[in-house]
Amino acid sequence: MSRSTLLDSSEVLVIGGQGPTGYLTECEIYEPLAGQWHTAASMAIPRKWHTATLLKSGQVLVTGGTTTESDVLVNSTEIYDPLTDKWSHSASMKAARSEHIAILLSSGKVLVFGSGISSEIYDPSTDQWNPVASMKPPARYYSIAAQLKSGKVLVTGGVRSAMYQADCDIYDPSTDQWDTIANMTAPRAAHTVILLNSGKVLVTGGETNDQVLASCEIYDPYTGKWTNVPSMIEERSSHTTTLLKSGKVLATAGEGLIHALKSSEIYDPSTGKWNSSARLSLSRASHTATLLNSGNVLVVGGQ
Repeated sequence: MSRSTLLDSSEVLVIGGQGPTGYLTECEIYEPLAGQWHTAASMAIPRKWHTATLLKSGQVLVTGGTTTESDVLVNSTEIYDPLTDKWSHSASMKAARSEHIAILLSSGKVLVFGSGISSEIYDPSTDQWNPVASMKPPARYYSIAAQLKSGKVLVTGGVRSAMYQADCDIYDPSTDQWDTIANMTAPRAAHTVILLNSGKVLVTGGETNDQVLASCEIYDPYTGKWTNVPSMIEERSSHTTTLLKSGKVLATAGEGLIHALKSSEIYDPSTGKWNSSARLSLSRASHTATLLNSGNVLVVGGQ
């Protein structure tokens, strides 16, 4: 619900979310070398289910989310400058969005979509939002996305008309077109999608029709096909996956069959196997996991 962003300074900025007294404007910064947290400047409004994207300038763009006024979706955005520890207002999106997706494109622009079928792109050089091609209707929500090595954006799964979906689409920034591709082997939401060093994409877990999944599959952009791979050791949804410097993938915590988990496990693409890893000190779901420059992984927040 909060968002964590690795800054160019190697520090981690944690933004907003929900605390014991409601939605948060507060932000904090973690210094890995000192192992310490310190307070950063607060946002202008409280936000939950927003996005935070590190721009090529080193600043952080925060978009949309839900605020405390009757849980209303917002279209406002703001930018954090780590050099001055200040937030500034930036141009508002065309559409109010929450639990949406923001992807930094190779051009330095930011593609935002989800929470409906409309899509738009932010240009930091002009501080302007421009509409781009919309996803094909009907709309689906809670999809998960990853940028491919080609620069295209893969969007997977989600929920449409209260039904979990296996649908997948690809957006090509060079042509401003969305194309429907082969479906996943299983419908999913609250799963994870991560780009492997091979250029293939690993999808893990999630939920479907009140079931928590351990199943995993891989998309090969070169063949356009999905292939089932060995399942995780435990069923997980609202978990995290992190590509480690070794090329392996760390999956942490998440919602299990009965309650939130403390467990973690590691996937080795070279063997296609999952192995148990260290347990977290607390059970967590909907948390964040950030790969630090040291190779360690910082896990923050959750529920």
